[in-house]
Amino acid sequence: MKAIILKFIFLFLFMPGLISFSQSTGDSLKYGISFNYLMDLSDTYGGGSLFSGGFTLSRSWYGAKLTFGHFQSQYSFLFKVPYEEIGKILEIPVQEMSIMQMGDISGFIRPVNKKWITTDLIFGVVYGRARSFYLKGIDYEYSLIENRFTYLFKDYQLDKKNHFGYQAGVDVSFYPFKKAGVQISARMQDLSNGGTFIFVGGGVCFQL
Repeated sequence: MKAIILKFIFLFLFMPGLISFSQSTGDSLKYGISFNYLMDLSDTYGGGSLFSGGFTLSRSWYGAKLTFGHFQSQYSFLFKVPYEEIGKILEIPVQEMSIMQMGDISGFIRPVNKKWITTDLIFGVVYGRARSFYLKGIDYEYSLIENRFTYLFKDYQLDKKNHFGYQAGVDVSFYPFKKAGVQISARMQDLSNGGTFIFVGGGVCFQL
């Protein structure tokens, strides 16, 4: 993965030179922004959703994207406690949550570039700052007479992780209007500290 990241950094450092060369051939510089809502299909944090906003700088067949986003995952499960005295399994509902601020910078090539549709093949680097609340332990008292919990305490732990890695993906943008359109996005992110995400979704995009 390090070798791939180094290749991308090398390409990004030489991007200004490529842009200058493209300018000399008369290729116009274009800007765009996008806002997307994506679902995480992986189980890294039990699923979740990502809302992101991005800025795009492009030529006819290549360019760069800068994106910032907020990821949130909230999931529930049943904590099961065997109660041998009555031959019963007690079930305690538990909620856990993860949030993460994410940013990425990517280069892309654009094999399809028409007035009404563009397709960008993306590769870049990603950084994520995650904060998760996990269940650490449960303290409880159960009344056989009342058949209910008379005391229930859930102890949560805050877990902090920083993710760094790379992503690959595709953006397909449709422009029914001259400056505004609809975008479909997909991303696969392989990050450090056990983070692998598969984001699929869409939103709106604008040409400035």
